[in-house]
Amino acid sequence: MLTVLVGGLSVSSGAESVRAQQWLRGNTHTHTANSDGDSPPDTVVRWYRDAGYDFLFVTDHERITDPAPLNARFGVPGRFLLIAGEEVTQLVADSTHPDRRRQAHVNALGLTRVVTRLGERGIVQGISLADAYARNIAEIRAAGGIAQVNHPNFRWSVRLDDLTALPDSTLFEIWNAHTGVNNAGGVDAAGRVAPSAEALWDSLLTRGKVVFAVADDDSHSFRASDADSYALTRPGRAWIVLRADTLTDSAILGALRRGDFYASTGVTLSELAVTDRAITVAISPVNDSRYTIEFIGSGGRVLATVHDRRASYTIRGGEGYVRVRVSDSNGWMAWTQATRMR
Repeated sequence: MLTVLVGGLSVSSGAESVRAQQWLRGNTHTHTANSDGDSPPDTVVRWYRDAGYDFLFVTDHERITDPAPLNARFGVPGRFLLIAGEEVTQLVADSTHPDRRRQAHVNALGLTRVVTRLGERGIVQGISLADAYARNIAEIRAAGGIAQVNHPNFRWSVRLDDLTALPDSTLFEIWNAHTGVNNAGGVDAAGRVAPSAEALWDSLLTRGKVVFAVADDDSHSFRASDADSYALTRPGRAWIVLRADTLTDSAILGALRRGDFYASTGVTLSELAVTDRAITVAISPVNDSRYTIEFIGSGGRVLATVHDRRASYTIRGGEGYVRVRVSDSNGWMAWTQATRMR
């Protein structure tokens, strides 16, 4: 039997049932002038609404930017919704790191109260990064929120061992559109390899973790005069698309908890179907772009590659899990969640 973690579909004993009816686009990592963004909340929220997004989480550092007055001004029933969020900006003292500290940032999505980070000015002594994640994720869940591990390669801070105890249904940024977070990983002068965020995700999936991949903006820069500055963290560069029956807080958060979404930097899926025998994806083409569809299994192994706008993969057994990565000829990407066999 397959347990489906993507696309709003639930599969049991070969029967397919639809949980939700509409695809909704949103961003889960956004900053305003209430923390380190360059623009006030009304400018930020208006940008996403006018750009055609369906929902938005504002995740200012160490505070909740109240969505109620912003929804009153900019929300449109059934069309645009702002949901409460926070970025818990935890740092962990580590004398072995060049910075003498490592970063363990976690977003809290849909929480009802501020989660306070550990330590003086957010720098906690005498605990591991894994312990910091465990405490803060537990606090986020106690506050009614969903935890999202942010940019693991920021300042080359997070290692696989720090992540293996993450609770199931945690969200994990495999693509953060900030220009300084090292999504692709790298090798230092001593030959030490830091895997990409996507490879870290595969390592967690291979270990049996149920962790959901996110792409998002981590946007900070909204001034019109900076619209052409790639070096700044501009909005509209990465997002998720989820399935929910209504545009409400509860429906959006429910889809996030179930993993009923895919991540994208520009590729739009027109079809995502999962049964107990096959996974099928199709792409909404843009101009004359060409597409590569990869089906990926345990250990990050590519199981099949198709150069087309539509492809299916037949489940053979033994894959551990199967996920889909789509890339186009202009460098845009999309990632589905993993479908795991039990």
